[in-house]
Formats: sequence, structure tokens, C-alpha cells
Amino acid sequence: MIPILALLVTFIPAVLWLWFFYSRDRYEHEPKRLIGKLFLWGVLSGFWAAGLNDFIRGLFGGGIQSADDSGLLGLALGLLFLMYALAALNEETMKFLVTSNSVRTDPNFNEMVDGMIYMTTAALGFAAGENFGYVLREFFTVAKEAGASSAFIRAFLVLAPFRAFDGTMAHVAFSGIVGYFFAQRVLGGKGPGVILVGILAASALHATSNFVIDLPHVFYEHPGFILTYAFVGVDLIALGIYAILFRKALAASPFRTKQLAAGTSPPPGPAPKPAG
Repeated sequence: MIPILALLVTFIPAVLWLWFFYSRDRYEHEPKRLIGKLFLWGVLSGFWAAGLNDFIRGLFGGGIQSADDSGLLGLALGLLFLMYALAALNEETMKFLVTSNSVRTDPNFNEMVDGMIYMTTAALGFAAGENFGYVLREFFTVAKEAGASSAFIRAFLVLAPFRAFDGTMAHVAFSGIVGYFFAQRVLGGKGPGVILVGILAASALHATSNFVIDLPHVFYEHPGFILTYAFVGVDLIALGIYAILFRKALAASPFRTKQLAAGTSPPPGPAPKPAG
């Protein structure tokens, strides 16, 4: 029963967010079959990324703890950030690879905003799978220490809503930024280095957000880290960048240009995709 409930509270919000972002593509909506495939690939990419992240944490965890125990706070902080930088690079690369392999040569990839929609979709699948694991782990961990009632509150009434908003939107923002640069490569004629720029930029924001989140847990004995919530600011910055790039990509749509030239405006609701 608990796994089913966890599935519902993590995947239903992700699907609702998917509908929201899908509807933002005003001029030419992508085929639903393609969106569904990307969402599922995003879920699967999360499992692959999690395995490598476990390896990365195992590689750095002992060194971070030893440096902190020895009073080498600067070294501990440097190792912690490096750990999250590699983990973020891993996740953003995984989301990009499953998206690129699915749509790079797809004829439906025909406007700049498509790159952001595709990466957003994969990110929502990734986040849904990740959130499912977080909620289950939180429930069973707390249940052992404080009982099922406390575990239910912590997992389903606190963690799940938080992950449905901040955690999910952070993944959307980071991957959407990659999607913009991906479209610059596929449709804008830019060199392959532009994708690397996007992945590194997204990974830097992602790593910074995770780094700040973990400070109070890793360095709980240092009072200066206990009340830090700066990760919310990092995520809001990433969302702001996403919104700016999304508007810029929409403005560059050839379908918008045609509609403006014809003196028409897009009808409400999803626009039909041309045959073929």
C-alpha cells in the first residue's frame, strides 16, 4: 500500500506539471506519443544516474568526513562541492543523452522551444522517479525510529509536497537550460561545444543548489550552516533563466512568424501537429 501511495504522490504531480509545460508551447505542440516516450526515458535515466551517484558518494564520503573531523573545513567544503559537481554533471548528462537519442533527428524537432520542451519532459520523468525513491526511503527510515504515524507525516505530508514543487522545478529549470542550448545546436547551426556549455551551466547551478542543501546535514556542528536556505535562491535563479530562455525560444518560432504575418493568433488549447 505504501509503495502505491508513494507512486501516486510523486507521479501525479509530475504529470500535472507536464501538462502545464506542454500547454506553454503555444504555436505547435509536440506529438503526445513522443512526450510520453521522453517522460518514460527520463524515469529510466534516473535509475542509471542513481547508480553512478552512489559510486560518487562512496568515493568522496569518507574524505569529507575525515577532513571535517580533522578541522580542515575548507578541504571538506571543497570535496563536498566537487562531489555534488560530479553528481550534477552525471544527472544532467543522463537526461540529455536519453533526450538527444530520442529526438535529435526527429522531424518534429522544428522550433527552438522544442529543445526545452523535450528536456523538460525528460526532467519531469527523472524527478518523478527520484521523488518516489526519496518518499519511500523517508517513510521506512522514520518508521523504524518513530513509528508509522510519524513516518507518514514526514514522507507524505512534508517531503512529498516539497519535492513536488522545489525539487521537481529545479530539475525542470536545469534541464530546460540544457534544452535551449541543445536546440541551438540542432536548429541554430551552432557547433557541438554549445551543448557542453549548456550542460556545464546547468550542472553548476544544480551542484550549487545541492551543495547548499546538504551543508546543515554534513556540518551540523557548525552553527553558521544550520539556518541556510540559500538553495531556494539558487533554484529561483535557475527558474528565472529558464523563463527568459523559454520566452526567447518561443519568440523565435517560425510558426509564430507565420501566424503574425497572416494576422492570426494561436487558438486556445493544444495546437494540432502537421501530418508527417
